[in-house]
Amino acid sequence: MKKNNTTLPVLCGAAILSLFIGTLLTIRSLGQIERTAEIWLKKGNDLQEMTALRTIASEHRKLLEQYAQYPAAPAPLGELARLAVPGLNLMTRSTETHPSVPGWTAHKVNIGLIDISGDDFGRFLEALTTTTPPWAILDCTLSASPAPGRLAKVELVLETVGK
Repeated sequence: MKKNNTTLPVLCGAAILSLFIGTLLTIRSLGQIERTAEIWLKKGNDLQEMTALRTIASEHRKLLEQYAQYPAAPAPLGELARLAVPGLNLMTRSTETHPSVPGWTAHKVNIGLIDISGDDFGRFLEALTTTTPPWAILDCTLSASPAPGRLAKVELVLETVGK
């Protein structure tokens, strides 16, 4: 009696085929490591950018909440000057506006003051910074006066917001 044993060659063929497929898959996976690393690196960079954007958005939300408390129009500089220092000679040199946060406009004003005492200048600055919304001092140039305690000339660049 002859035994027909085909199981062993089939198993050997299946083992060789499995080894071949496994080798091909391993080579393919090794080829994709660099691409996968690039993808993960890009995802890490994207996460950092999104975190930075989240921080900026949070700051903008805080600004909008703060702005919501402000009246629609800024306090007029002439009125502030009159209330802080009666008789103050305030000269507006230039005015410009540009968009700020959504729904708000930044107002930038260049003003000049002539022959003012240091105390009066201090009261005017206090009035600027304590009003709502406050006026921010972007630039300040002072010229001394020969008279003690006085300033011959003051140039200010101020900015505030309004709707």
